[in-house]
Amino acid sequence: MVNMARRSGASARTLALTRAQEAVALRDAERIMREKQLEATLADYFHAQGEVERIHRDAEAAAAPFQASIRDAVRALDNLGETRAGIAGLTGLSLPRIRDYLAEAVPTVSEPGSPSAGASASPIEVERHL
Repeated sequence: MVNMARRSGASARTLALTRAQEAVALRDAERIMREKQLEATLADYFHAQGEVERIHRDAEAAAAPFQASIRDAVRALDNLGETRAGIAGLTGLSLPRIRDYLAEAVPTVSEPGSPSAGASASPIEVERHL
């Protein structure tokens, strides 16, 4: 048989306070566990992000000489009289990328007092390639 007697006074208040503390402690434990899961997941994310950035930097550095070779080849094709559309057809590069390669400054080495080896094309040549 169930005890139907009601508690009253200080003992009822103590029991209620104990149950409230247990409920709050359970909620806090769940929140702390979730926060630890968030922290671990974010640590994985930031570690992976850092590795991706490092790999991209390393890959860009390794690819730089080859990118320069591509740029030089595109410029050589341009100097041989190929149109930008023709270069795109031959190489598979997009026209905007070809324009970028042709617009990039090329470091030139010239003797002091001599005309620059990288003299710009005449306006007629530039217009022909646009």
